[in-house]
Amino acid sequence: MNSELQTILGDILIIDDQKIPVSQIKYTGDESTYIVWSIIYEVPALSANDDVLASVVTVDIDIFSDKNFLKIVKEIKKLMKANGWTWNSDSAEMFDESTGLYYKTCTFEKERMI
Repeated sequence: MNSELQTILGDILIIDDQKIPVSQIKYTGDESTYIVWSIIYEVPALSANDDVLASVVTVDIDIFSDKNFLKIVKEIKKLMKANGWTWNSDSAEMFDESTGLYYKTCTFEKERMI
């Protein structure tokens, strides 16, 4: 799944001519708008004859910005849906006092055969 997500999200997303850095787990750059993704868990979804045949993978995509990020959220949802992922939920819109950035987490799921 890591390689699939890397292919979908890449290292840079371009939304309205804005280049947005994308990192897995941790962002170490200095841009004020960026995206971080991580696989948060995988659980069995289908079993037969004492074997797991399919699982559901859940990924969090965190959007950080010092300005309005709702267009980025909308574009992430379109991109993930186009690649077979199902939107599961969004966190509340939050603000981190230490960084001065607003952020939101979007959660997606995808079933995969094992």
